[in-house]
Amino acid sequence: MSRCDRFETEAVLLLERGLPLDEHFSACPDCLAAQAFYDRLRQRLAAVGEGDQPPVGWQVGVWERIEQQRGRRRWRPWWGLVPVALAASLAAVLLVRMPEPEPVFLKAEIEAGPSVQRGDEAKPGDSLRLTSSTGGARHAELRVYRNDAELVLSCSAESPCSRKGEDLQATLVLNGIGRYQPLLLFSKNPLPKASTQGLEADTEAALAAGAEIELGKEIVVR
Repeated sequence: MSRCDRFETEAVLLLERGLPLDEHFSACPDCLAAQAFYDRLRQRLAAVGEGDQPPVGWQVGVWERIEQQRGRRRWRPWWGLVPVALAASLAAVLLVRMPEPEPVFLKAEIEAGPSVQRGDEAKPGDSLRLTSSTGGARHAELRVYRNDAELVLSCSAESPCSRKGEDLQATLVLNGIGRYQPLLLFSKNPLPKASTQGLEADTEAALAAGAEIELGKEIVVR
């Protein structure tokens, strides 16, 4: 007696579309066994890290393995074929649903310090809060230069920076008067270290290394 393969051919697609299954799938032993495997596979896929990506050319490997299974003449238990079919279906679904990286941005906000505020200008003692999205770049760094010459903040994941996925944030206390220029550097390659030569020299070095730069709003502290 041949096994029932309706779960692989019908139910997987229905489940991914959020559609209900008919009574057959709650009574058929073959379909119940296939669904149990499907649920375990989904749990394993859900445990994959946020930064993980399927390898380039994964589709070719999956379909080659399927063709190999089809070309074999010797008998195999039906459950030996289920992982390949379901893995191909789930991998295709994950690829379709893989979210696009957020666009790169850098937002600079002032948080009032203990000093008395007069008007909307920033004052010494205020905090500069930087919020950014790296657009999926592997390497990213927040920097702040005062008067284009003095580097007063440079971090990627360590304090005062914090990174979670594509989001990179930092907070800097503005201890003195001057012009503060925040910027976000991001690249698929390691970023060059900041020097003591100031904003212009550091940005030129970063661009020469293949990095991209997102400038934030200049903050003037008086």
